[in-house]
Amino acid sequence: MKLYPLTILVISAIAIAESATAQKTSIPKNFPSFFKEGHRGTRGLMPENTIPSMIAAIENGANMIEVDVYTSKDGQVFIAHDAFPNIAHTLYADGKEIEAADARRFIYHQMNYEDIRKFDVGSKPYPLFPQQKQVKAYMPLLGELIDSVEAYTKAKKLKPAIYNIELKTNPRFDSLGYNSGPEEMIDKVMGVVKTKNIGNRYYIQSFDFRPLIYLNKKHPQVTIGFLTSSRTLSLEENLEQLGFTPDIYSPEYRLVTKEMVEACKRHQMKLVPWTVNTA
Repeated sequence: MKLYPLTILVISAIAIAESATAQKTSIPKNFPSFFKEGHRGTRGLMPENTIPSMIAAIENGANMIEVDVYTSKDGQVFIAHDAFPNIAHTLYADGKEIEAADARRFIYHQMNYEDIRKFDVGSKPYPLFPQQKQVKAYMPLLGELIDSVEAYTKAKKLKPAIYNIELKTNPRFDSLGYNSGPEEMIDKVMGVVKTKNIGNRYYIQSFDFRPLIYLNKKHPQVTIGFLTSSRTLSLEENLEQLGFTPDIYSPEYRLVTKEMVEACKRHQMKLVPWTVNTA
């Protein structure tokens, strides 16, 4: 398989023992032993967090695709990394530039999805990823994205995709009106996932303790990943705040140490660092 640079495929290294007897987790048996994730799809080749980006990730060998989710004013779950237009790669529907001072006028959570969908997130050249193809693209609904990927893998007779769904909640976002609260976010996302015939082919991750605590209580069968970039909270302190042991522990890769690897084995968590290849 050919791999491309510039975070086209984000290889999430699994820093755990290879032996099946070394660790038991509640990771579904149909999950791969090594997570080769398309981070926001293939943002090095296609506009991030779009359906074409997810398809390209699968074409380039990803065995998981990662998406970020928000909710709109009218309660739709859609795919985006930022709470308002990222002017580095987003244009108005007519192709005009969005001024930096105007971007925060368009907080997605305070807009109906039909208006969010009008932004063009693919036509503007993205200097950070010079190989990225410029194509007019929009922010899709989570359900629409799943349907499109499922149809693609079925038509191509490929192994079905596994979805890594990241919740973009944050206590600070609550006060700013950037996204739904943690419980509503879980209810909305699970409401979408349950309508799709994907079984257990997904997991939910977040930096935010709150939705994961709620998810673990309400849907204990769902695979959960905890994200962290904290250099002040230890693994043990993170687990104490969660109040349970997640299936997946995902630190920023520079935080990984031999001691962390051993701790993950001890707690029977899969260690999935992010993001080990850089631009």
